[in-house]
Amino acid sequence: MTTTEAKLELMILNADTNNLDWTDMLTLLHSRGAPLELVTRMEELWDVTKVVAGKVVNIGRVILLQIWEFVKANPTMILGAVIGAAIGSLVNMIPFIGQFLAPIAMAIGTTISALAGHRLDKVAAGEFVSGSIFEDLITAAKRFFKFIVDIFLALKDEYFANGFS
Repeated sequence: MTTTEAKLELMILNADTNNLDWTDMLTLLHSRGAPLELVTRMEELWDVTKVVAGKVVNIGRVILLQIWEFVKANPTMILGAVIGAAIGSLVNMIPFIGQFLAPIAMAIGTTISALAGHRLDKVAAGEFVSGSIFEDLITAAKRFFKFIVDIFLALKDEYFANGFS
């Protein structure tokens, strides 16, 4: 992606976010069963802006929009992550030692369940599924960050020349 293409993509994404307001996003997240803590964290990101290429960009909204598109494209992976988080919450309920084991159980459960969901999403899309869980971890991360990373890599020269403010 060239710098010009990246600027255009970022400005298109920014224009898409100008039509959104927090109430609509909140309603959408609530209807999908998002936890209140997650919604609160997203609200903090919602209003973050940066100056990129001399224009104010709602970078927080762009990121949230990209996260939402990823969730829509990978529903089983997200469901797996939710199941892993639920396992961690259940472990937290164990008297005396639950509070110590819960963070470990949540990290392991979320990772393994999300990767299992990622594999199911790949099978549903007709993609090859390898035997390596590490390869699946890498492809899941690439899939999540690819588009937004492409834009920022293409803009890196401008960043170093002018800086983000």
